[in-house]
Amino acid sequence: MTTPAPRCPTCGSLLAHGTYETHSLLAPGERLTPWMIHDLPRIAWIVEYRAAELTDEEQQLVREAITRMLRALEQDTG
Repeated sequence: MTTPAPRCPTCGSLLAHGTYETHSLLAPGERLTPWMIHDLPRIAWIVEYRAAELTDEEQQLVREAITRMLRALEQDTG
């Protein structure tokens, strides 16, 4: 199994080697701010409400984000 490419924990974009500290909105070890967590239900509602309007690419982005968040929670509880 290969190691996944490093991604920004804030936006999910691929990171060049050694750019974590300059790219992320969060400092290493910093907790998510409440607005990040409180925005998730609003984002979910928007996706539910406008799902029929999403392009195939947008649907894939939503699926990937959901998968990444669930995987992170599963790893955290393990």
